Amino acid sequence: METKEKNITFRINPGLKKLVESIAQEERRTLSSQLRVILEEWIKMKKELHPQFLKDIEESVESGKPEPVWKG
Repeated sequence: METKEKNITFRINPGLKKLVESIAQEERRTLSSQLRVILEEWIKMKKELHPQFLKDIEESVESGKPEPVWKG
């Protein structure tokens, strides 16, 4: 597992960006840091609610086969 952090780029609608920026400011974080926290919390929630979810995704990445579609 790599330990060096990687950059990612994605598009976000202006309203959602403004909301996340407001949360980041309130929590004294950068936008990037706040987005990382949001993603980490989402993954933690998925692990708790759907323990097989990440296992299936990891297996699909390793095997090169498409991952199952999860809803919820």
